[in-house]
Amino acid sequence: MEQTNRTVDITEAVKQSKGMQQRPGLSYRLRRPGSFISSNFIFCILIGCAALGFNLYHLGTPGIWFDEAFSVELARQPLPLMWHIIWGPEPNMELYYLFLHFWLGLTGFLGLLPTEFVVRLPSAIFAALSSVMVFLLGRRFLDLTTAIVGASLYLLDFLQLVYAQQTRSYSLQLLLISISWYALFTLLTRDTHQKRWWACYIAATALAVYTHLFTLEILLAQVLAFAGLLILPGPWRHQARRRLVAFIVSLLAIIILIIPMLLVSRSGSKTGWLPVPHLHDVYNFFMIISAYSKSYLLIIFAVCALAIFVSLLAYLPQGEPLLDLFALNTTTDEKRELLLRQSLPVVFALLCWLVVPIVLSYSVSEGSTRLFSTRYLVVVVPPLFLLVGLGVSTLRWRAVRIALTLALIGIALYYVPAYYRSAQVEDWNSAVPWLHQHYQAGDGLVCYDSDVEQGCQISVEYYLHAYPTAAHFTGDSPGEFSWRNFGPANPSLGPESAVDPKALAAYAAKHTRIFYILGRIPNDAAATRAQAAQSWLASHYHLIGRIVTPTVTISLYTT
Repeated sequence: MEQTNRTVDITEAVKQSKGMQQRPGLSYRLRRPGSFISSNFIFCILIGCAALGFNLYHLGTPGIWFDEAFSVELARQPLPLMWHIIWGPEPNMELYYLFLHFWLGLTGFLGLLPTEFVVRLPSAIFAALSSVMVFLLGRRFLDLTTAIVGASLYLLDFLQLVYAQQTRSYSLQLLLISISWYALFTLLTRDTHQKRWWACYIAATALAVYTHLFTLEILLAQVLAFAGLLILPGPWRHQARRRLVAFIVSLLAIIILIIPMLLVSRSGSKTGWLPVPHLHDVYNFFMIISAYSKSYLLIIFAVCALAIFVSLLAYLPQGEPLLDLFALNTTTDEKRELLLRQSLPVVFALLCWLVVPIVLSYSVSEGSTRLFSTRYLVVVVPPLFLLVGLGVSTLRWRAVRIALTLALIGIALYYVPAYYRSAQVEDWNSAVPWLHQHYQAGDGLVCYDSDVEQGCQISVEYYLHAYPTAAHFTGDSPGEFSWRNFGPANPSLGPESAVDPKALAAYAAKHTRIFYILGRIPNDAAATRAQAAQSWLASHYHLIGRIVTPTVTISLYTT
């Protein structure tokens, strides 16, 4: 049979494939040619709306925590100063900070204050779009059941929801990574519009690196996946070999585009605050994905294993007898079996996407560079649930597939409220309003610890700007943080001047009342210094009032 790379209807492909070797590079439709776009468009709308609904629910209810406040306050700086910081001491997430800067400019122009809902809204939208991309990955390169199950479990996932509702770069990174994989898969399954898809792949991958440096591990996973497809027998090997030179050129283009990011990141902020991981941390990571449910995690792993097992059986001729335990024995079975024979390359690529970042970040983190973190590893959630969807799709009886699909979605839905109950990370949003209520003109504000990695002042200032009153930090506040210095306003004294009795006494001489704020104390030694400073203030001034939350303590003293 003559080889071809055009898209064909799956029914015709089944007829032509009887007793013949499968032609490489084919992509299939489960419906008539004219109905593919319309049916997928409807599903994309449904998936996107459902995801957006979950992402927007209680979006503005949890208080901003330090990492989010840091994002907003950095993006709020004048563009030249922000540009200096992101190309200097804080290079990671450059693209996201630039986007957030202009987003805050747009919303400010429209008269909207940077409240929790406003600053988190882009992340919610990016996350909804990434859910659509997960559906398209499953639908285009596997089948409809895989797409529906994978996208549904993804949009309901505990860890995915965490970053869909945070003012950080992870939801944008997930969207760009999904687009990158979609473009790469498309390049391996069709011949049309090659230049456009290579441009899309290069752009999405490079932008994802500028969104978060951890994307480099995803890029390595793509390289390993492509290398595996070069030697893995099957319909994708021919296409991979044909695309080898173009793939190498695209990698060189990506590397050239990200060189500025790589150079500046060498001297940027480090991740030494992350601990050395242990095997139980890998287990805890998957427990977070499963909303801390061992039974749900066991089901996820079992269905994933089923997807891998059946894909191997369908790929090997000697696996036909065992495959009959899973595949239907009708014409529909012929279609499903043909799809299963195409699934192993996709399964292999998804496994690279899932496994490589975990193994690599774990291995690297045994040294001085720490990369193993749930916030970084959220990028492996899409392939995990696509494998779950494929496992459901391989089951023999339609009723069983439907029942398992409903059961999985039901379990995921059952645990969604647990996320909303635990969504608040730090409690600044109840303490700072108390400061607003008690503030009087001329009052002074002192915050400890205001080091850039602790950010007491940054978190407080977010709420002072999001819900503006007259309260503000003055330039002579002990331990004051300066964005221009990206550190203490007075480098010779540092943040420790906020616990120095001499500095506090000098400041109190200028202000009749002082709000003394303690938040994000990094260690026991700092806590001891903070307690000594509070004792000194209590012995020299009169305590008017105090509010205590698990995150911050604000005391008001009169001098």
